[in-house]
Amino acid sequence: MRNFIFCVLISVFLCLYTGCSIGPVLYVTEDSTNIEEPTDDSSISSNSKPNLMINSLQDYMSLDIAWKADAHVDQNSVYRIKYHKQYYKSRYIVVEGKIGLLGSRYPVVLDTGASQPVFLNVSHVLDNKLLIYHLEDIDSELNGHKLGLCYLPLFQIGNITFTNRPCLYLEPMSSVNLLGVQISGKNNDNNTVIVGLPLLKSFNYVMFDSIKNEVEFSCNQSFEENKTDIWEKYPINIEEDFHGNTFLFVRIPVVGQEIELQFDTGSGRGLAIGEKLWKQIGGQFQNLNLKKGRDFYPYIGRLACRRGIIPKLSIGDRIVNNAEISIFPDDSPLLAECEGLLGMQYFNDTIVVLDFERSLMWVKKPEI
Repeated sequence: MRNFIFCVLISVFLCLYTGCSIGPVLYVTEDSTNIEEPTDDSSISSNSKPNLMINSLQDYMSLDIAWKADAHVDQNSVYRIKYHKQYYKSRYIVVEGKIGLLGSRYPVVLDTGASQPVFLNVSHVLDNKLLIYHLEDIDSELNGHKLGLCYLPLFQIGNITFTNRPCLYLEPMSSVNLLGVQISGKNNDNNTVIVGLPLLKSFNYVMFDSIKNEVEFSCNQSFEENKTDIWEKYPINIEEDFHGNTFLFVRIPVVGQEIELQFDTGSGRGLAIGEKLWKQIGGQFQNLNLKKGRDFYPYIGRLACRRGIIPKLSIGDRIVNNAEISIFPDDSPLLAECEGLLGMQYFNDTIVVLDFERSLMWVKKPEI
């Protein structure tokens, strides 16, 4: 997600730099690329947004600024929700959510590797008659994808309500993959919503409990660790680039060497690193069989790498059995701004808490 958004933004930068107008219009129909004026906007929004002038790239990707929107998160109490059944197939974090007043239900990937708040596809726009914004004179097509903007008035995960959100969506063009699933094209039936880091970090903490297979959200209460001796803790850092994209990094020891890695809850894989870093830590693993292959990453494609499984790998104070690892060339686009990515495969038997209030990641120690 991160790298694709970055590339799209580069492709539209020149147009946005000079200022391009966009206006609320329309929603698309499945059988036509023509856009029609909606006849009943009661299910879209009670407060349509005016025409906009986008004067900068930051304004384009942060429409709250341009709209002066009152986007916010409402939550009355700490809330727990079970993992969606999709988790058991792919092992990235996914729960169930609802869009709009009609409450259409969808799987929702909680993806700290996604650098924008919410990402939809055209089926969400069609099913819920979301207000869309036509981008005049902007060519946002890249690698078979066409990016659009829409207005999401209401989105819910359990007792948590998100309102007045601008979001990106994919328009149907050629067949592409998102998280390994076909998601675009006329006959697409995928309905996955992606909630990215900018929305997740609005909570005091988010807990991923892969023992009970539940996620816990808290907007107001702080995380209470109770017995501190049952937890490991590692510093996390959120960085924002020129384009308004946000990235989550954690400093954690890998085979005793402290490394800053991008933490990606939207990945069911283990560790993805470059050749240079592998030379530093790989000598500890004798006779490891690494095979050439290609790992798929959304919007980037299938990237050449060497893959293997380490029987026992130390991450922090814990030992991960059968740890998946992929080693990429140092100039791989996956590693453009980080030493590596850390996915959820290493934590599928424990509890991880992203404590945004204190900038810490807590990992529960195994019971002895």
